Amino acid sequence: MITINNPTTSPLPPRRSCHGTSWLKLGVLLGLIVLPPRAAAQGCVAVRGCGLPLNTGLNGELMPPEGDWVVSVSGRYLHSTRHFVGDVQQYNRQEDANQVMNHQVFVDLGVQYTVTSQWNVGLVMPFAISDRSQLAPASQGGFRYHTQAAGLGDMRVGGYYWIWNPRNNPKGNLEVGMALKMPTGEDGAVDTFLTKSGPVVHPVDQSIQPGDGGWGFTIELNAYRQLFNRTAAYLQAFYLFNPENQNDVLTWRDNSSTVPGNVTVTPNQASYYEHNMSIPDQYFARAGFSYLAVPSWGLAVNLGGRLEGIPVRDVLGGSDGFRRPGMVVSIEPGVSIMKGRYSFDFAVPWALYRARFQSVADERASAASGNWVHGDAAFADFMITGTFAVQF
Repeated sequence: MITINNPTTSPLPPRRSCHGTSWLKLGVLLGLIVLPPRAAAQGCVAVRGCGLPLNTGLNGELMPPEGDWVVSVSGRYLHSTRHFVGDVQQYNRQEDANQVMNHQVFVDLGVQYTVTSQWNVGLVMPFAISDRSQLAPASQGGFRYHTQAAGLGDMRVGGYYWIWNPRNNPKGNLEVGMALKMPTGEDGAVDTFLTKSGPVVHPVDQSIQPGDGGWGFTIELNAYRQLFNRTAAYLQAFYLFNPENQNDVLTWRDNSSTVPGNVTVTPNQASYYEHNMSIPDQYFARAGFSYLAVPSWGLAVNLGGRLEGIPVRDVLGGSDGFRRPGMVVSIEPGVSIMKGRYSFDFAVPWALYRARFQSVADERASAASGNWVHGDAAFADFMITGTFAVQF
């Protein structure tokens, strides 16, 4: 499965004043990621986090008054079950009922503080609850059993700056930001697996580990432009740089016994390249249009495209170890209700294109064995995301 750490959620977005009929523009930064090495765009390959803030300025200034706080709770749910090699779905997995399935819930708690009319800082505390089911070996009954992990993910703290003062440029602006990702999430959570020789306690799959075990940083972008009186275009993106190469968490890919730490492989064995989990980069982007449908309710409808994934190679540092690089392209319809000090956002991204790429370890294994090696990954058909925020 491909994984994009719960992908990295960005700090709360700037909001407009809560005076009069002003709105509270709020959102969540996904993913990702993420997210530690996780399922990119859903399932095995998915950026961690709940989503990016959607700020379009349709009803006035975006920034709260200086000294104001915004507190938010964001959530994302996905159920990944469809396996892909490249962009080819492995229908036999469903037909044989041996697919791996992830049920995952991500919850992000965010706090934002407005320093000046253009500067704001934010903190995100992500939490994850994950359940992964697979078939037990025939010798253990051949039934479907579950491994699980839950807890605090990798926290992020950052600063964000509007290039132009939002109060003087309500119809269009560009916000840039940078955040530090800290390895506060557990990257070696364990559970009991059923093997041919019996139950064994071992680290759970990379896609459901709460953290990735590495320090990193994000670069983020948020832009909007009002096209008509009640219509705006938006563009948002972030990239998570994870310079560290691998963590010390073992995978199942060591051709040894099922006892953790019993390493018996040699450099010429394909699985040697995936002995430990990788700490991969992650990326996320979305663009589209927002229409203020009912001004008196503060109700807007949004429609855009969404891209998230894990690259084959990191921009900084090594790309060794086990990872599931891949990407998901989705269409993302949603609604926003923003009134006074409160805001609520809801969206359901539907996957249009899913692909699991050949990893660096796959490439090395192919060269060493003379055979084509390409791992698979499981993806979800859709996600459910939502955010509630209050300005103080």
